[in-house]
Amino acid sequence: MSNVLSIAAVTAVLKVLLENGLVSDPIAASVGDVIVTALPPDRISVEADERAQINLFLYQVTQNRNVDWVSQEFRSRHSHINGNPRSPTPPLALDLHYLLTAYGAKDFQAELLLGYAMQLLHKTPAITSDIIENTLINASTTNTSSAFSQAVATVSVSDLAEQIGQIKLTPEFFNMEETSKLWSALQTHYRPSATYLASMVLIESSNDKSEGFSIMPLSQPSIEQVMAPAKTDQMIVAGTTLVIRGKRLRGEITRVRLGNTETLLVPQEVKETQISLLVPPDLYASVQGIQIVHLTMGNAGQTDHLVESNVAAFVLHPTITAFVAQVENSGDNLRTAEITVKFQPKVGKAQRVVLLLNEVSGNSPVAYSFLVSPRTEDTDVVMIPVKNVKPGTYIVRVHVDGAESPLFKSQSGAYDSPQVTIL
Repeated sequence: MSNVLSIAAVTAVLKVLLENGLVSDPIAASVGDVIVTALPPDRISVEADERAQINLFLYQVTQNRNVDWVSQEFRSRHSHINGNPRSPTPPLALDLHYLLTAYGAKDFQAELLLGYAMQLLHKTPAITSDIIENTLINASTTNTSSAFSQAVATVSVSDLAEQIGQIKLTPEFFNMEETSKLWSALQTHYRPSATYLASMVLIESSNDKSEGFSIMPLSQPSIEQVMAPAKTDQMIVAGTTLVIRGKRLRGEITRVRLGNTETLLVPQEVKETQISLLVPPDLYASVQGIQIVHLTMGNAGQTDHLVESNVAAFVLHPTITAFVAQVENSGDNLRTAEITVKFQPKVGKAQRVVLLLNEVSGNSPVAYSFLVSPRTEDTDVVMIPVKNVKPGTYIVRVHVDGAESPLFKSQSGAYDSPQVTIL
């Protein structure tokens, strides 16, 4: 029953989005008292009673051009979300067309408001289910006397937001003839305006002959950024949490693929725009590929691939500890020694390893670089001979296939570890 609210919910979310932006936007504030409405344009007061106003009007509903693309796999997933049995009737896919109009009684008010609204919608091309849920909760509690609030109060807001999934907004630019036809049909005074498309709404038939509405999320998840958690060191290392940000990341069953392996990992937390994953301890330090994989549950209880995201990349950095042994005088006040480095994760036998030493202090601090010999097997401990090194204390770093180990700072803010002393 909650699906029938989806069209009204889309309009309500867009209206609240514009209202919230007005609160903090300095240009909109300079116009003065502005209201946001969702009325037919012929209901807006103009001329002597005209005021600063933004109006969002659903003027047309059309069939989506990609209706044939709505696959049986998606319909199975969508029916699972709605709790309805699968229907043999293909869904009716719709697009919602909105007219965004700015009004103002004074010079430039309409232009300022239209520019503000278009900029806001341009910055928000897609609205996630989390934003939809929060908006609907606020809308249903702010004005409990409205018809929309009373309707929302009878359903589960989280289920409704889940069914909507994501609103994708794109501008539709009309020429003068198309604009003239639209405003002639509205039979009201023309005002500066822009048109937008919200895509797409599915109307499905179910076995109980009830109809439901929902916005179909775009099929392919998209990774935009891979990073370490906020308020932590920016380097990604084994055993820490990886944050994946993007669009349409949440599927019926969401998994993560690292590298070229077919092994799929279970994320810690899944949201529409963000996924958290614990970096496995056995992943090699290097540049790694990452994909989001959406699976669907089949009739026999087996999972099948539904869709995969783009491949993004991140650098997994090794962490190390180091100590020095077998220090000998090599003449000219130089030393030879053996530096033992313990790695996390293990270093692959075919990986390229370079040891870097940077002197901590001195009038003319020196730096050394040593290419490490290949190994016969994967290992977490590598003994690296160094020669012709000036006595002193050195900060130690390694590069593993180009991935650099992190350094750590003292309370004074200076890098001080890991380090070794060669005397």
